[in-house]
Amino acid sequence: MPSLTPLQPPEPAPRLIVALRLATAPIHAAVERLPAMVRLTGPGVSRVDYCRYLSTMAQVYGTLEPPLYAALGALRAAVPPLGLRPKFPILCADLAAYGLAPPRLARAEQATPDLSTAVGGLYVLEGSTIGGRVVARHLRQCLGDPLLGGGFLDFHGEGASAAWKGFGLALEGLRAQRLVDPEQVIDGALRVFRQVCTLLATMDQAGADA
Repeated sequence: MPSLTPLQPPEPAPRLIVALRLATAPIHAAVERLPAMVRLTGPGVSRVDYCRYLSTMAQVYGTLEPPLYAALGALRAAVPPLGLRPKFPILCADLAAYGLAPPRLARAEQATPDLSTAVGGLYVLEGSTIGGRVVARHLRQCLGDPLLGGGFLDFHGEGASAAWKGFGLALEGLRAQRLVDPEQVIDGALRVFRQVCTLLATMDQAGADA
């Protein structure tokens, strides 16, 4: 005899930004536990620690941004709603404020990723601007206010929350239009998080060998 229990509608899929946050939580936590990040957010942070961090971030963004933004070019109409701007130039300006040159970037040709993978990677790069404001506030307390070379950490200024909300809505719009594959977006985010983790760990090793 067939069941008389009414069928329940399927649970709606979580918003893409929520799914990304859940999927990347372990690697995000691993990044925050790295010695470089512990020093940066600790009470004994020095200008040397901060400059090393800026140099590493410049290497990350200078290497990853070009292919990720190239992928967005395949769907130009989606770029303005994402509200993204490259952050490598402001990192170079922050380094210059301390009299430091930008890092030398690898010249190897990088394949342009598909749109879904690129959007996932940009989720990681853009998401750093949210935590960046917290770190910037801490550094002002430890290193002095105004913070010299604080453009990257305070990239959006008072508009950080609004920019992040707009980015999340844009992601959901891309999924609603079936322009991106959520699983590939998450995979792209995980790949970039792993690269960031590796570079920050390399920074720690370089500091230990210095």
